[in-house]
Amino acid sequence: MKIIRERPDHRRYHQVTAPMRVTLPDGQTAMASNWSLGGLRLDGLTGALPNLSEHLQLTLELPFQGFDISFEVNAKVESAELETGTIGFEFEELGERAHDLMNHFIDDLVRGQMATVEDTICRIDVPVTPISTKPDAVPGEQATVGGWPIKTIVMSTFYVVLGTLIFGYLGILTYSKTMRLEVRTAVISAPLATLKMPLDGILRPIRFTPGTQVKRGERIAMIENPKLLAQIEDKQIELEASKRAQLRAQERYRIEAARMKLYQIINRTDRQIAEAKVKALRESLAATDATYGRLTGLKEKGLVTASKHGLAIKERAQAEARLKEAELELERTIAMDDVSDRRYFNHKEFVADLDMLALDIEEASSLVNTAVSQLASLEKLNDSMAILAPYDGRIVSVQQAAHTTILRNEPLLTIEQKTTPTVTAFLDQEQVLEVGMHDIAKVYLPSIGQHIDAKVTAIDRNSTFINSDRSHYAWKDGKEKSAAISLQLQMTAVQADLISAGLPAVVIFPTRQVNDIYHMIGSVFRQENDENSTGSIENASI
Repeated sequence: MKIIRERPDHRRYHQVTAPMRVTLPDGQTAMASNWSLGGLRLDGLTGALPNLSEHLQLTLELPFQGFDISFEVNAKVESAELETGTIGFEFEELGERAHDLMNHFIDDLVRGQMATVEDTICRIDVPVTPISTKPDAVPGEQATVGGWPIKTIVMSTFYVVLGTLIFGYLGILTYSKTMRLEVRTAVISAPLATLKMPLDGILRPIRFTPGTQVKRGERIAMIENPKLLAQIEDKQIELEASKRAQLRAQERYRIEAARMKLYQIINRTDRQIAEAKVKALRESLAATDATYGRLTGLKEKGLVTASKHGLAIKERAQAEARLKEAELELERTIAMDDVSDRRYFNHKEFVADLDMLALDIEEASSLVNTAVSQLASLEKLNDSMAILAPYDGRIVSVQQAAHTTILRNEPLLTIEQKTTPTVTAFLDQEQVLEVGMHDIAKVYLPSIGQHIDAKVTAIDRNSTFINSDRSHYAWKDGKEKSAAISLQLQMTAVQADLISAGLPAVVIFPTRQVNDIYHMIGSVFRQENDENSTGSIENASI
């Protein structure tokens, strides 16, 4: 006899087809096709159907022992089919009375303890497959497959796989512990430089973002010094004043040069007047001399009195003095006329002197040039107050905020030099004995998930314990990571772009045996391998 068990129904609530009358808000009444504590379905509705997700208040009526029990529930439209007039409702919230009544009604239906006079329970929607009483036709057909020791096969396979995994793991663990040395205390390193503030000032960044590539001598930031800026501003004001003084001197020279043409005409007129005056005075002196000679002759004859003769002498002396004065004035006028294109004398003082004005222009120009030179020096000094990259590299970190006042010698940023990165692995004093120079190790970089070959370039066992007082190495025991191993990465250009200083690294070294016995055994195996490889090469040559 074959027994078939169906899978249980996965509905949350029992679904029954017992009679239930449903009244919609528009007054339309229909019998529920099926219902449960979660919702109900109506078929064969006519007219306009509610929209999906619409919230309605339904009136439900349950016939119970000849009585109709009604109550209201809130429901949401979950499905609607216009062709068949079918609507599926989901109860949103059942009241305590409605829930207890419907739950009691369904439980009694399921147990078969409930029947009504007017209505008949059609069925309960619980799938049950009846048991077949007919014996199997050929019992031997299924006995063959069912007779296999499936459990034994499965368990045997499980233990074989498990044993393989365990022994494989133990083998890998043994190999990793004896044939290689895995060091997790390693880091990618590159030359770093920390740039500091050369003097007090405000930081004006140019290329000031972590990760930015810079070249040697390139400006990274500018420094604004308030005192220097004040000096530059004062010098600019001084330069403007010097330029204005120069312009005034040049304009005064231009005006006086234009006036000098008029002064030249006046000088020529004064010269002509002086020449005419000298000429007149010479004629007057000649007349006075003639009168003086005549009166002197008459006096000798006793014909003229002494007083009259004395008056003639006086007039002659005055005429000579006037002539001398006129000649001197003429000489001065001639001298001034000769230089009338450069200066003018108004008989009392020099009213205009172009040579002196030219000196004023030269002095003003000198002041302008001096101010320009000093301003250029200050501006050059201001321009030189920049943070420059010491070498090609990349900005790793920034310690100061931009546009802030920073004191002298405070750290600004850290730059990583653009060179081939190296790996520094830190080992204890026992591990360092298993590493040799020029060994090829494997470096795993977890941050980029790549393995890269690396060559041991330096082994420093005790540099971190140099005694500064005695200037010699001091031995340190224990498991401290005091030994440093430097490795040169053998990587591609693409990998170099991904690697930066500070990345964590795991270094796997091929171990060297310190024990003499292990070393001898290893030497024998290496010698046999070398002979085998040599024989293979000779056979290949033959």
